[in-house]
Amino acid sequence: MNDLKRLIKSARYPAALTGAGISAPSGIPTFQGNYKGRPLRDYLTRDYMEDHPLDFFDLYCDMVKWCEKEPNLAHYALKELNVRVITQNIDGLHAKAGSTDALEMHGSLRFVLCHGCGWREDSAEFAARYREARAQGDKAARHALRCPVCGEAIDTDVVLYSDAVRHLSEAIDIASSCDLFLVIGTSLVTYPAAGLPDIARQSGAKVIMINDDCIKAFSDEE
Repeated sequence: MNDLKRLIKSARYPAALTGAGISAPSGIPTFQGNYKGRPLRDYLTRDYMEDHPLDFFDLYCDMVKWCEKEPNLAHYALKELNVRVITQNIDGLHAKAGSTDALEMHGSLRFVLCHGCGWREDSAEFAARYREARAQGDKAARHALRCPVCGEAIDTDVVLYSDAVRHLSEAIDIASSCDLFLVIGTSLVTYPAAGLPDIARQSGAKVIMINDDCIKAFSDEE
């Protein structure tokens, strides 16, 4: 067992904030890249989705493929070591690794939904249906973006850059209560999640940053 795992096991209440870096070894790109020549972040706003719905959902359906990826050693280690996870990721890999109580502050790619009637659909099924409609032309594609039950516009479960994050009060409670707070694979530039390590530190927790190699940090190999 390596030193990090020993430290986690000795903690009374270990917690972690994870970002894109923990999922990069699973083959999921970070949000620092480009899409069609523009920063990926430019597309993931509420305004862009409403103004350019077809372009937005073209990108969304490409991102849905991330749900096919598998968790890596770091995801599994956090579960096995009973670390309470707060994540900025939308890929669902923590849940897939068994951390079903992980707080997904930025939502999830796992389904689309209708705020009008509560209908929801698995994102892979939606993506297949949308792509089929897209091949038939813009009119068919726009129809596929309406709820099949009530006709309202379909939304994703992803928190876009202009949206409020979820579970913030619970995340603050976890950061305030833990005695060890791991910061894994995040550059801490996106608030309010970026403020959680300071809350943990001010509450007396030991804060450890792990950004260079998330897999190596949890590996028992020398």
